[in-house]
Amino acid sequence: MKTIRIGPHLIGPGQPVYIIAEAGANHEGDLKTAEKMIVEAGRANIQCIKFQTYKAEKLVTRTAPMYWLDTDHRASNQFEMFTGLDGFDEPEWRRLIAKADEAGITFMSSAWDEDSVDMLDGLGMPAFKVGSADITSLPLLTHIARKNKPMILSTGASTVGEIDTALRCIREEGNEDIILLHCILTYPTNYADANLQMMVWLQEVYPDLPVGYSDHTLADPSMTVPISAAAMGAKMIEKHFTLDKSMPGNDHYLSMDPADLVKWKESLDILYQIKKETGQRVLLPTEERSREMARRSLVSQVAIPKGTVVTREMLTYKRPGFGIPPGELEKVIGRRNRVDIPEDNTLLWEMF
Repeated sequence: MKTIRIGPHLIGPGQPVYIIAEAGANHEGDLKTAEKMIVEAGRANIQCIKFQTYKAEKLVTRTAPMYWLDTDHRASNQFEMFTGLDGFDEPEWRRLIAKADEAGITFMSSAWDEDSVDMLDGLGMPAFKVGSADITSLPLLTHIARKNKPMILSTGASTVGEIDTALRCIREEGNEDIILLHCILTYPTNYADANLQMMVWLQEVYPDLPVGYSDHTLADPSMTVPISAAAMGAKMIEKHFTLDKSMPGNDHYLSMDPADLVKWKESLDILYQIKKETGQRVLLPTEERSREMARRSLVSQVAIPKGTVVTREMLTYKRPGFGIPPGELEKVIGRRNRVDIPEDNTLLWEMF
C-alpha cells in the first residue's frame, strides 16, 4: 500500500486515521456559520474540514427529484434545495481557506463541476474528493485527475466494474495518488447496512491503495460506526459535521456536532496507540517487571538440609518468577542440594 500526502499529513500504513469533518453545505449558505465550523473542527485537532462547491444549474435539472430525507420540506426537488445552498463564490472560498489556515486545519471542498474544480485548484486546494454519485462521471474524473493532486474516491452504490473503470480513467491521466472510501449511498444509512466488511474487502481487492470509509449512519453518542471502521483498518474516515444536529436541513440530523468530534478524535488517538500494523506476539520492555514478579518459581515447601535427595513432596511453586521455572520440576526431583534451603524459599539452580 502506498502512502499519500495531503497537505502536512500522510495517509497510509502506520499513520493515524485521517479525519475529514464533512461540513458539506451544513453552513446553510451563511459564511459566518461556515467559519465557526472551521474553528470548531480546528479545536478538535483533526486533519481536515471539507465543504461542497457547486452551482445548482450545473448539477441537476430543474425537476430532479429528491432521494433523501428532507427534515424541513423546504424544497420540492434537488434543484430548489441546491439553489438555496450554492451562494458561495471565489471570494467566500478564499475567506474560508484563510480561516482554515488560521485554525491549523486542512481545507477541502468537493467540486461538483469542472469550473468549480478549476477555481478550487487555483486557490491551492491540496486534494480533490469525488462523491459516490460521480464515480461514473468520467469527464469530471478526467478533469480532476489532470490537476495532478491526490484524489479521494467514494464507492457508494457502485459495482466493482464501475470502480475499476473510474480508477482506469484517473490513472490514464498519470494520477496514481488515489484513496478509496467505502460508502453506503443512503441517507441515513441503517447500521445493518453499513457493512464495514466491504471496506476490508476493498482493501484486499485494491491492496496498493489506501482505503477508508465515508459514514452516513446516525452519529450515536459513542461514535460506534466510525470508530469501528478505524479499528478495522480505515486509513481515512469522513463523517458529516454540523454545529447543531437539531437544525432543519438534509444533513444535520445524521451529522456529528463539535462535542461528538472531540470525543471521536480522543478515541481515535487512543486507538492509534493500541492498534499496530502487525499482531505478532513480542515481549515488550514494559512487561519485563511483571513477567518476573507475576510468574512463579519452584519453592521449598519444607526446610531441606544440605545433601538431601529432593522429593516432589518437598516442592511447590509460588511467585515471584526469578527462580527455577515450574516447568523444570522433574529436573529438580532426585537432585541433592549443596546448601541448606529454608522453608518457603525460592529455588535457584546454583543451590543444587
